[in-house]
Amino acid sequence: MEIAGQITLLLHFIGMGLFVAIQVAGMVVGKQYKKAQNLQEKATLLKVMRPIGLLSPIAVLLMIISGVGNMHTFQITLADFGWLQLKIVVFAIAAIIGIFIGIISKKRGMLVGMMLQGKAPADAEKTLRKYDGQVALFTMITPILLLVILCLSVYGRLGGQ
Repeated sequence: MEIAGQITLLLHFIGMGLFVAIQVAGMVVGKQYKKAQNLQEKATLLKVMRPIGLLSPIAVLLMIISGVGNMHTFQITLADFGWLQLKIVVFAIAAIIGIFIGIISKKRGMLVGMMLQGKAPADAEKTLRKYDGQVALFTMITPILLLVILCLSVYGRLGGQ
């Protein structure tokens, strides 16, 4: 394998590591968020999570670019392997869920900020519980999808070719 192939493979590993790190950080901060006793603590934890969440688009872009580079290096196309097609579909689902988490998290952060300022709508508590439930659901699904992606990658490297 030439140096460009080694670089794209390394970047792919870095992208996957970034995804895993984002998931672990999300779970840790999410557990602390659930334990938070008041809105100020929740607002602080949401501020902590914001820069971590902003890494998601970087990880997605890194995975896409390095994945295409790996396909070029190994001279394969999407039509060559079923496991690769499935991996890309699962990755796309994970990326879309990440977008939804980002949108919901932004709304949740704005709502908590409005609640702290006393400018929240009447049904703010109910809406906050709804946002919390949606983020919790997506946060449970995403690690499963990433595990499926990892398993498909291992399968592809060990003989699915």
